[in-house]
Amino acid sequence: MNARIAVALAAAVVVAVLSPLTLWFAVAIVATVGLLVRGLDGPERRWVIAIVAVAVVLRLAAIGALFLSADHLRVPFASLFGDEEYFIKRSLWLRNVSLGIPVHMLDLEYAFEPNGSSSFVVLLAAVQAVVGPAPYGLHLLSVVFYVAAVLVLYRVVRPGFGRAASLFGLVLLLFLPSLFAWSIAVLKEPPFMLLSAIALALAVLIVRGSSWLVRSASVFGIVLIAAVLQTLRADGGLYVVAATLLGLALGLAAARPRRLVATIAMLPIAAALVLRVPDMQLRAYAALQRAARQHWGAVVVSPGLGFKLLDDRFYADVNLASDLRAGEAARFVLRGAAAFVALPLPWQAESRSTAAYIPEQVAWYALVVLVAAGVATAFRRDPQLAGLLTVYALLLALGAAFTDGNIGTLVRHRGLTLPYLVWFGGIGFCELLTRAEARWL
Repeated sequence: MNARIAVALAAAVVVAVLSPLTLWFAVAIVATVGLLVRGLDGPERRWVIAIVAVAVVLRLAAIGALFLSADHLRVPFASLFGDEEYFIKRSLWLRNVSLGIPVHMLDLEYAFEPNGSSSFVVLLAAVQAVVGPAPYGLHLLSVVFYVAAVLVLYRVVRPGFGRAASLFGLVLLLFLPSLFAWSIAVLKEPPFMLLSAIALALAVLIVRGSSWLVRSASVFGIVLIAAVLQTLRADGGLYVVAATLLGLALGLAAARPRRLVATIAMLPIAAALVLRVPDMQLRAYAALQRAARQHWGAVVVSPGLGFKLLDDRFYADVNLASDLRAGEAARFVLRGAAAFVALPLPWQAESRSTAAYIPEQVAWYALVVLVAAGVATAFRRDPQLAGLLTVYALLLALGAAFTDGNIGTLVRHRGLTLPYLVWFGGIGFCELLTRAEARWL
């Protein structure tokens, strides 16, 4: 045990030497955890702090290992993902331009190109304008964003779903390997997750706020977050607004079983009526075509292990997506939904990275079963919260299921739904344990 502590401390020292952001990171993480565990009783607070402390130390060790793995005589810095390298380089170019430091003409062009433009890059550039170039220190920002998001969701879920289910979700979100990887990566996912988690917490306050002032402030907060998210990633603001409105509506319908049954029965009828309007038919068809083209690009153009959702004839030319027919569109949608849940199949591993992911894929299958077992109980316990979590996860899934065509990207995008699904899995796990205990007693 002492050896493990020594290794962890050594890794933390390495990180501290690497970046001046470490001091600010230490202040931020301590303040964040201290704020978000307030109000918990003694034993639960100690458990949460201990779990988070282990998760943070492991992340510091991973960042230190990333530094040690690089040959800095050949590359300026090591990165976990290609997108991450792009964000770091582009933020450094923007930093240099803002400080009047000469840059290559091509770097200047890439720094301001519209493709990939995001306020996230501006944030990274601003931080490095203050503390200096910090390609490894920027990872610490992601750690703070991610840990804060997980704790916000834990505090939102804890009153309605209970301690055991909430701790289940907390542990899974902090230690699941794929989530661990992108929680330390310099990507848009950690800040996106934090802002979305805060928006969900504010949506709960809209219903449960103690006064109209609190509820009005919550609405204003969600609008403000939506505006920020719109600059962070495409349609980010639209996602939060739609997820909040639909989630509150689902929670309101689920609060009474008869109302929920009536709502479910009316949905197909309402969809049929909407799609009878020619303009809505054209919009739906255009959306499917856009998704098909994006999927085509992920399969044909992007590197990596791809998977197909369209019929084979479409992969010869992207323009064939304009000829998507009704039966082909239906197969495309069904395959997308199935692929989102099932891929990568364990027996189809074609690379070392895919084979290394298989144990987590099996854990994903188990989580799907647990979520199915816990959804009904979650809606009985807290229909408003369950409705919000369901829609927040569902809209993210819909955004990825029909546009991805690369296994790695699919896994990464599917991970965005886990912060909202794991709590259902925690309830399902507790439900199965309770039934097993009752059977054996």
